[in-house]
Amino acid sequence: MQVKWKKNKNLKPDVILQKINDIKTVTDDGKVAYSVFEYQDAMATLQNMVSFPAAANSLNQESIVSSAVRNIAKIADLSGDKVIEEINSIVKKELATREYKYFVLTSISLRKPYPAKSASIEGCTMRILDFSYPSKYAGREDLIKKSKKEGEGTPKNYAKVIVSVKAKSIKGAATTALRVLDIQRAVWCLFANSSMEITGDEWSPINKIRLGGVHTVHKESGKLASDIFWYEPGFVEVQSFKPQNVEIFTQKAKWALTQLEALPYSAVMKDALLRFVRALDERDQNVALIRLWGALEALTAPAEANCDLVTRRCAYIFKDQDYHRQVLEHLREYRNSSVHAGDQSERAKANCYQLQMYFHQLVLFHLRNSGEFKSLDEANSFLDLPSNTEKLENRKRLIEKAIKYVS
Repeated sequence: MQVKWKKNKNLKPDVILQKINDIKTVTDDGKVAYSVFEYQDAMATLQNMVSFPAAANSLNQESIVSSAVRNIAKIADLSGDKVIEEINSIVKKELATREYKYFVLTSISLRKPYPAKSASIEGCTMRILDFSYPSKYAGREDLIKKSKKEGEGTPKNYAKVIVSVKAKSIKGAATTALRVLDIQRAVWCLFANSSMEITGDEWSPINKIRLGGVHTVHKESGKLASDIFWYEPGFVEVQSFKPQNVEIFTQKAKWALTQLEALPYSAVMKDALLRFVRALDERDQNVALIRLWGALEALTAPAEANCDLVTRRCAYIFKDQDYHRQVLEHLREYRNSSVHAGDQSERAKANCYQLQMYFHQLVLFHLRNSGEFKSLDEANSFLDLPSNTEKLENRKRLIEKAIKYVS
């Protein structure tokens, strides 16, 4: 599959590339320089316009886009066609390089008995350990001590996790392993997170199952693959989660993962689940709500700048559609209002819980109907149908008549 510009008529990469053309300077020795702040803004926008295939998940996509822009800028004016062609060229070369096996070590807020001791997702294997890491990984703790992150690196009440992954680079290994862990966490959090909170800390993240503060990458020998480690910037330790009924919880999660893989549009669903779980890791509930709304949009209006579609399609799965459309409109209004970081309130968290419920039910709708729709567009076309039986019968009559006519 090819790297492409996202299919959204409102996204115009050539406008951004022209801006970069205007601020670039090419020196006599062929080096390219930019006005720093304008370039950073432009590149952040441009990178969000690129759609990479699933095969490129393990690659450093931001670096690839930057390299493509730099390579073209040296020799010609930037254009959408030239840049996307160069991106594809770089991706092809990187995918052709040799893969190595790495082991990514982290921790997760679970306590025994675990809902799963191991899992295989997207070719990676995740193992949850009963005790400490094997001694060959001793370099992890040494690295954490040097960084002075001992208190938040591996919380004592968190389970130790090792993810084995094949990747073309150390960063690719970390990115892939964290993606796999977050897909698993997203499925668990669908069933683990509270539906509402009567009392509690409004700054505490909603997710019950969270990663530890530090993630390290190791070679097959156990030695550190790099002195660089990955960490959670907004890390806050939470109480380890244990399901009330481990057997039922495990069955639900296993069913969800099976249905997820069976979806013809599983890649889109996984992206939405990643947005969901990463949104509810946030301590600032206003930020969490904005990011969670993005997860809902990814399923209901992925290539359409139409918020009405989000509320209408999401409300369709409920019996009392008028009521739920009003609740969703309220959440949409809140999301669109002027929200300031630090303006935290119990209301913000309550709104997050409401939005989480709608995302949860929408995901369950897709998973329960995994064999019904060939694509997300087809599923959303179903959600656009009238909810009135009489109107549906009339449409059915017209469709049957059209079938006879064209045949």
